[in-house]
Amino acid sequence: MTDIVFSFDTEDLANIAGFDGILRTAEILRKHNVRGCFQVVGRLAELLEKHGRTDIIEALKYHEIDTHSLGHSLHPTINECTDLENFDEAYDTLMARERESAAILNRIFGVEKIHSACPPGNSVSYVAHYVYHDMGIPVYCGDILCDRHSPHPAYFCNLLCTEYDLNLEGFLMVRDEKMVPQRLRTEEEIREKFDWVAANKDLYICYHHPSMSMYNEWWDMVNCYGENAPADQWRESKRNPVEMTEGYYKNFDFLVGMIKNDPRFRITTYEKIGQKYGNPCRKIRLKDLPALKAQLEESFHPVTLPYSYCIADIFHACRAFLCGETEYVCGDVRGFLEEPFSITSPVTVTKDEMIQSAKRMASEGWLPRSVIVGSSILGAADWLRAALGVLCGEESVTVAPDGWQIDLDQFPALRDLNLKLKWVDTKNLMDNHLSRRARLQSWTIRLPEGVSRKFF
Repeated sequence: MTDIVFSFDTEDLANIAGFDGILRTAEILRKHNVRGCFQVVGRLAELLEKHGRTDIIEALKYHEIDTHSLGHSLHPTINECTDLENFDEAYDTLMARERESAAILNRIFGVEKIHSACPPGNSVSYVAHYVYHDMGIPVYCGDILCDRHSPHPAYFCNLLCTEYDLNLEGFLMVRDEKMVPQRLRTEEEIREKFDWVAANKDLYICYHHPSMSMYNEWWDMVNCYGENAPADQWRESKRNPVEMTEGYYKNFDFLVGMIKNDPRFRITTYEKIGQKYGNPCRKIRLKDLPALKAQLEESFHPVTLPYSYCIADIFHACRAFLCGETEYVCGDVRGFLEEPFSITSPVTVTKDEMIQSAKRMASEGWLPRSVIVGSSILGAADWLRAALGVLCGEESVTVAPDGWQIDLDQFPALRDLNLKLKWVDTKNLMDNHLSRRARLQSWTIRLPEGVSRKFF
């Protein structure tokens, strides 16, 4: 059975008439007794309140309310305010903003628990992953961390990350390269598409920007491209023909009803997705290490058997075992802030030297770039390979030079990330740290338990 999420980036701050798109979307879902997931921008919630749209506010209370950040594309964006060398400064700035947004959603909609966050306008800062996790949000939807070879979500920086699969305003209305609708999708085409989904996907997220059933220009492209236009000079986006807008809602109504009545699909929410893929008590035991060592020697890649482990989990477990523990309970992890050191020639270390190095090591926080072991310096990956050797019975281990990075071909969006090219930040974002440091978090990638490990 395929899990289907209906997810809505509720963000348009400029097109007040577009508010009606939110209401119509919510009402069609309610008609079919379906709960959607509305990713609401905090400033948009305030606008609904300011304009007296209690009808929309009440309609959304039937659905899951999630966060789409405080201000979406308003500058400074999430990327702009977190592209800092000092992580703590970036973290504190963003945490203050996103806590303000959560407080707005709580006050206006009565939201006590936010179950997912969605990166706004390509603001996929690694800092945001850590902030949202620390706010207790379990799922990041529409994220950069997408597994090319699996229909499953994957963990990154402690968040369960899901791909956005089908853009509804681009599917139910066929648009040209300028986003202008050319025709409406037929019911036969819609059925054919979801026959394919049922055969190929375990989880499929259908997403829509509620105002884009009415418009064919992005509100922020018009008013926030590179910098904020003065609010009193914001202009309305170009509208779609009325017949296209009405046809979109007819198609959307058909789609929701079709999926609701098809036993191949289960309509769900981010709350339930987080529960389905979460594993609150993952443990590594000392006796598990030979099997883990063999898997890492086969490929330096996240481990999925006997349970789901990222490389950082195994690193911290080895530290704990060298300090005398026999069981390690996996918890929050962090990657590197700078590229780790790697040896360039073989290094031999003893079991006692590894034990002493483990005792000096912090039990949590950022992974160390290098570790002093006896009279030698090892990189984090070198140290991990040595630790696995001595914990599996060797009195001394000779570590050969090898890479520290996992193969990112399975995660091409992360591998190729270049936030300098993202349009909304073009004038202000230098990307001195964000793209590079996102890849430095690869040791936090964790795949669902039991799925195939792909090697390249």
